[in-house]
Amino acid sequence: MIIDTPFLEFINKHANEEVFELLLKSGNFPGIDVRKAATSIVARKKIIQKVPEWGGVDSLVFPKTINAEQASSWLTAKYKQRFCNGKVSIDITGGYGVDSYYLSQVSSELHYIEADTEVFEATKHNFAVLGVKNVIFHNKTVERGVLPGLGLPSASLLYVDPARRSERAGRVFAFDDCNPDLLNIKDELLAISSAILVKASPMLDISESIRLIPDICEVHILSVNNECKELLFLIKPSEREKKNIKDIPVFTVNYTKLKEEFFNFTLGTERNTNAEYLQDIPLEFFYEPNSSIIKSGAFSTIAVSFNLRKLAKHTHLYSSDKRLSDFPGRIFKVIDSIEYKKKNIARLRDIYPKANIATRNFPLTTEGLKRVLEISDGGDIYIFGCTAGDKKVLIICKKSE
Repeated sequence: MIIDTPFLEFINKHANEEVFELLLKSGNFPGIDVRKAATSIVARKKIIQKVPEWGGVDSLVFPKTINAEQASSWLTAKYKQRFCNGKVSIDITGGYGVDSYYLSQVSSELHYIEADTEVFEATKHNFAVLGVKNVIFHNKTVERGVLPGLGLPSASLLYVDPARRSERAGRVFAFDDCNPDLLNIKDELLAISSAILVKASPMLDISESIRLIPDICEVHILSVNNECKELLFLIKPSEREKKNIKDIPVFTVNYTKLKEEFFNFTLGTERNTNAEYLQDIPLEFFYEPNSSIIKSGAFSTIAVSFNLRKLAKHTHLYSSDKRLSDFPGRIFKVIDSIEYKKKNIARLRDIYPKANIATRNFPLTTEGLKRVLEISDGGDIYIFGCTAGDKKVLIICKKSE
């Protein structure tokens, strides 16, 4: 792809137009690779949703949409700055450089490595437009034996975000299915840096990941607007040697429009904590932990930390007679609770013609319960189908603001 003035001017001029129409009229733009420009316009929109501060910058180029889809958001990229100490950092899976951009702000020097030549050239161009001056670029495919030959300096942090898509298998999650294969090059990474930060799929099992990589010393789970986005593993053999597996800390974060929710614990705490269970109908307030806590598995720790009662062993919902405003998740005011029986639910659609329906530890899926209840989506009423004690119940509630 040629990044020249006419190409950049075309992208800037048509940035807000429908790309399908541009492609239909591609013959009207001699000398412009309209297909490449259209792809860049689509990918740019995806990137700007994740990094709004780039939205006001003209002439940024993004030649492939797949890299935009895997890119971090500015919130999660900025979170990673806490792992830098102001010295040299290395990003061996650069992509469109969102993480590199924010890591470079707290590094004396950052080495960006990217295999795809088009993405590499685009990011090098974009960083020049953005005024980033402390990044050194390497267009290389990282596989075993490559890094030792690059003459990289010793770094205080090495960041890796393996590609989680395969041409053969589509989306993949396991370390050894991703590219690069972290398990195969871990020793070479540790020869360059004493700390490795790995961005992994939220689908990965945390315990299994620690089994595969015993040097993991911290786990970080990041959500944005209650959608789990990233699972981060910090690998530091020197720190891990000092810790038993039960001492490994887990940090959970959820960024909402109104606040940031944090909850931290250790693996051993969860294993040694027993929650109290609800014996009767839900109390006045009803609690649903955010997606980072659900992913972390801190189901008993969260209950004990906030003095809540769990509805059932496998129902990760909680109840209390007090409103706890600092709870990291959604808080509801209970209106009613009924046992899930035909005679009890027949009247619900008349009382609540519209509601937001969800299921947790329940014999029906959310869609299945919607069909049974015949209630339209929306409104300010929430109905949770779940197991409480040994009963299947419907909990009707409203958000407690």
